[in-house]
Amino acid sequence: MPTHPPDPTPDDLADSPPDDADRVLERGRPLTPEMLKAMAHPLRLQLLERLEALGPSTASSLGRDVGESSGTTSYHLRRLADVGLIEEAADIGTGRDRYWRSKPGGWSLERDLMDSPHTRVEARMVIEELGRSRHERLMAWQRDQDRWPVEWRDATMISNSRLTLTTAQTAELSQQLQKVIESFRAQQPPAGTAGTARVMVLNDVFPTGPPPESSAG
Repeated sequence: MPTHPPDPTPDDLADSPPDDADRVLERGRPLTPEMLKAMAHPLRLQLLERLEALGPSTASSLGRDVGESSGTTSYHLRRLADVGLIEEAADIGTGRDRYWRSKPGGWSLERDLMDSPHTRVEARMVIEELGRSRHERLMAWQRDQDRWPVEWRDATMISNSRLTLTTAQTAELSQQLQKVIESFRAQQPPAGTAGTARVMVLNDVFPTGPPPESSAG
């Protein structure tokens, strides 16, 4: 049975020294070129997102969701598993039902992969697909929110903020937002706890408009 180290507590996140492991935790596990190339396929990215959003599932169930055969989804799930993006959930299901789940902690697309001529095309494809998927999920919530209890509707937020910041402040903002998310990840109740739901947090920080003039010279 696969085992994973326990999630850190909020105190762990506050007190631990800023070593490499903490940087991975704050930003998610950095994608390798092999991971990125495996993700840069519309169906694989769709399968990965469904596992992240909905939890463990089988190839047959995912195939019905995306309109593909279980054989096709099984092939692409194995490809994602080969590079370490997902894993078999051997602790659930039966011998006939092979469940898959996403690796805990999320992932991050680092700047070097976006800039490299060897992975730039794949990075842009993944970003564009994620943008479309995020929009679809937000619109799905807008369509379906009346089905949810009022306390859930009151607890949600859709926010669009504009600030004027330096690069250092922008980096700090990104890090602080991710730390807040990780502190709540550490407080997650056990799977299946009554009154819980999977919650999506769309978290983007980026500049807009023309780049500022250089202050050098």
